[in-house]
Amino acid sequence: MGPSDAELVRQCLHGDNNGFDLLVRKYQRQVYAFCLRMIGNADDASDAAQDSFLKAYNALASFRQEAQFLTWIMRIAHNACVDRCRGKRPTDSLDDVEVEACDVPSNPEKSAIRSDEQQRLWEAVLKLPEKYQTALIMFHFDSKSIKEISSDLRRPEGTVKSDLHVAREMLRRKLEGVLR
Repeated sequence: MGPSDAELVRQCLHGDNNGFDLLVRKYQRQVYAFCLRMIGNADDASDAAQDSFLKAYNALASFRQEAQFLTWIMRIAHNACVDRCRGKRPTDSLDDVEVEACDVPSNPEKSAIRSDEQQRLWEAVLKLPEKYQTALIMFHFDSKSIKEISSDLRRPEGTVKSDLHVAREMLRRKLEGVLR
């Protein structure tokens, strides 16, 4: 098992960019897949993923060492996708949490409903406590197994299962009556 994400961030902050290179290699597939799901276009998703890592690198000093790097980079990726959907130039803001669908709707009414549901779901995910948010993103958005999540987060499998259960229950309560 290699160095933790926090160790790689510290390495980069001390002038050794190899730490960040390792973080990019570790998460680039997940970030790209997430961007592709949000945007629906491979070229734009690739650009959004690249923007995400560039923003992360430039804001690395603001990364909280006790946080999960995956959660942080996914939030940045989310914002990069939203910026692309809106046709904006990429920004350095990490606080924007609105989601808009980028694909051309075949049925405008259904597309609007789906977009609103996606926005509410993602906003609810971003409001979860970090340990639940991270497990949920890794399991549902990155299609990682319980065993892989356990290894990546260095937590027992039972704890990961419990975190996923709690996260789903929290989402269910937050979104009850809102989503179909």
